[in-house]
Amino acid sequence: MGRLLIRVNEEQVAEPITAKIIIEYKVPMAILSAHINNKGGEILVEIPDEMETEVIEAFRRHGVTVTTPKLIEVNSTKCFSCGTCIALCPVEAINIDETATVQFNKEKCLGNICSICVDACPARAIKSIGTNGRDQNREKKT
Repeated sequence: MGRLLIRVNEEQVAEPITAKIIIEYKVPMAILSAHINNKGGEILVEIPDEMETEVIEAFRRHGVTVTTPKLIEVNSTKCFSCGTCIALCPVEAINIDETATVQFNKEKCLGNICSICVDACPARAIKSIGTNGRDQNREKKT
């Protein structure tokens, strides 16, 4: 499953664009997060990988901005593979591979919706990239 961030503007809010695309393309779409008002908004959805290109093009034909959000980023030079993030991940999206490198499963990871690993990392090697593209790193003040 792939994740898409769909952004609509003030004019597009009143149109049932998402519903039209779901019906027209028969795409199963899981809404993970939605923040919409009469000024516009954004919806984070999950769709089958094989339909991603077609669905993105359909939204863009309607003038909707669509991006594929990057949810978690690890600074491999800071990470010392302590495993704290693995123990705390509620969806088991983190593991250590055979080279003792922390790996995130983007299909399972909730990213900025959760970010438990970001707060727990003693090396501050993990940052969450918000759905709006801004760095959501939660560094503690010392």
